[in-house]
Amino acid sequence: MAPKERAAAPAAAASHAGKLALMKRDLDAALAREAALAEELRRRTAELGESLQQQTATSGVLDVISRSASDLHAVFKTVAENSVRLCGAARAFIYRFDGEFLRLVVDFNASREFKEFLEQNPIRPGRHSAAARAALERRTVHIPNVLVDREYTFGAKAFEEVRTILAVPILKGEDLLGVMIIYHVVEVRPFTDKQIALVETFADQAAIAIESVRLLDALRHRSEELSRSVAELRALGEVSQAVNSTLDLETVLSTIVAKAVQLSAADAGAIYGYDEQTRQFRLRATYGMTAQMISALARRHIGLDEPLVAPALAQREPLQIADLTAAAPTPLVEINLRAGYRALLMAPLLRGEEIVGALVVRRRTPGQFDRNIVDLIKTFAAQSVLAIQNARLFREIEDKSRELESASRHKSQFLANMSHELRTPLNAILGYTELIMDDIYGETPGRVRAVLERVQSNGRHLLGLINDVLDLSKIEAGQLALSLSDYSLADVVHGVVTSVEPLAAEKRLALKIDVRPDLPAGHGDERRIAQVLLNLVGNAIKFTDAGEVAIEIGSANGSFVMAVHDTGPGISAVDQAKIFEEFQQADASSTRKKGGSGLGLSIAKRIVEMHGGRIWVDSIPGKGSTFSVSLPVMVERGETQS
Repeated sequence: MAPKERAAAPAAAASHAGKLALMKRDLDAALAREAALAEELRRRTAELGESLQQQTATSGVLDVISRSASDLHAVFKTVAENSVRLCGAARAFIYRFDGEFLRLVVDFNASREFKEFLEQNPIRPGRHSAAARAALERRTVHIPNVLVDREYTFGAKAFEEVRTILAVPILKGEDLLGVMIIYHVVEVRPFTDKQIALVETFADQAAIAIESVRLLDALRHRSEELSRSVAELRALGEVSQAVNSTLDLETVLSTIVAKAVQLSAADAGAIYGYDEQTRQFRLRATYGMTAQMISALARRHIGLDEPLVAPALAQREPLQIADLTAAAPTPLVEINLRAGYRALLMAPLLRGEEIVGALVVRRRTPGQFDRNIVDLIKTFAAQSVLAIQNARLFREIEDKSRELESASRHKSQFLANMSHELRTPLNAILGYTELIMDDIYGETPGRVRAVLERVQSNGRHLLGLINDVLDLSKIEAGQLALSLSDYSLADVVHGVVTSVEPLAAEKRLALKIDVRPDLPAGHGDERRIAQVLLNLVGNAIKFTDAGEVAIEIGSANGSFVMAVHDTGPGISAVDQAKIFEEFQQADASSTRKKGGSGLGLSIAKRIVEMHGGRIWVDSIPGKGSTFSVSLPVMVERGETQS
């Protein structure tokens, strides 16, 4: 490859990488907007109240809470029983805090005498017991051994041999509702982190149950509002799922407008997209509208100056008209009135300063839309913007991907064609050079022979580069196929060593070979495996000026393991990360002196991966390098490389 062509290739790759980086930046921005929308959904969920935010601990506890929302005793009994059973404890107690004392409300597995003692001796927050400390400090208290805890003076020790205690406060925010206790007797047995977390979960469930009872009357009055909120969240979830699960913009927008109409108690709705070129809004999705009205709106050219649109765009906020009969008469108002609609709510779809479109819901009865409906429509508008932007980005990515694929295909085809065209005359040059050096055309003078030897050496080097480019182009075009057959790895190594021994001898390097005698027969592409090993050994000899090159061959766990060690200059960690890439070399100054195109290791890596193996390097600058290859002994089918 000519110098200009080698320089152009990285520049083209950099250009493509830049385009991909820009597309990634846009995708990251879209994901950030989606994350912001998810945060809005979480905020709205939180507004439903802590009573709806139950944490899952066990199905039994959740079932009791759901079936016995007003029966705290049943909930506490189930929580206490499950705590003892799942944590292997001896006893469990649940106290309620009355503002001054902790009073026992539920026990599990306690004696009648002990229960009476606890009922008669309510606990004031303090340091003298685990429950008192949990109430005082509003945190979980774990006492592994009460016998060595100097502050523990609670009279419970008089009833049984209490040893390890876990006390978890039942909290609503910072408000103390009660305390939950479990403990071991006789032996010291600290509770595990998992057990502590489980009891804390049960305490959270108890807090939810307590709060649910306290809010029961209020919840009954707000049932309609909560039902509507749950429906909104479900619909928002469905819309979010649609946005994330399909690239079909019409499907997503149809889902959005349908949910917007249903949850706003409206009768019909539509989503418009804005065309920058025509500066007009175009109907993209509808719900609840007749074919006649859809046709009328589709024919209507709606611009930025439309009275039903302009104020919303100017204010960047939803616009509602409580009674269309009182609005200024325009063709768009007349279309709505003829279809029987009296009220309208329109939210602009905006992305920064860019106009994306509009979301409209219509109602047959006049009147203002509630504030929560307006907020809901704003949320749906934000999702519409996200859906439209996602579709636009994916279209751009698909277009760019097709362009890149086509460019890569043309490049690979060009390289393959050029490689074939170059090899034919080069082989002729090498052939005639060899004939001349063999004195076929008469005795060759010494000075001419020296020149011909340089021609032959450089020609073979150039042929090797052309073959590398041809291999790479075949790999990239998906045209390189493995020729699988049975082979002997020991024979492969012998052939490689025979080829490189003169090179090692010329540099006075020791060439050591260690081939395990018990190697199994392999099944793969023998020629390509030899190509990989020849590249690694050839590189080791080329970059090693003194010392040795060692080849170690073995097998383990159904794979051949080949390692090539050298005593060369080594490779830095930064260069190790790039040497297997195309046209990359560890040290540009060194490789210019030693020669090389930067393709050998890249091709070797592709060939190894096509066999289902892997290749890697271990090196310390100044202490040599070791290139290793792990290759399946039996390769049934080569991996596709494209």
